[in-house]
Amino acid sequence: MDWIINDELGLTVGHLVGWTSASFMVVGGVLPYIPQYRQIKQTQDPEGFSLHVCLALLVANTLRILFW
Repeated sequence: MDWIINDELGLTVGHLVGWTSASFMVVGGVLPYIPQYRQIKQTQDPEGFSLHVCLALLVANTLRILFW
């Protein structure tokens, strides 16, 4: 049973969970790149940049979006 938060809007807990999970799917693809970017920015050295990590993240996020 979904609880109705506001009768006028018809907003239910199911809708909120759906919007939250969809938003996380969009933003979550970028989050793993932030530590790598910060390391490169702090050291001013692109040695921390790994193409293999980028490839793995891109494939994983593409599969996640296709699954969704």
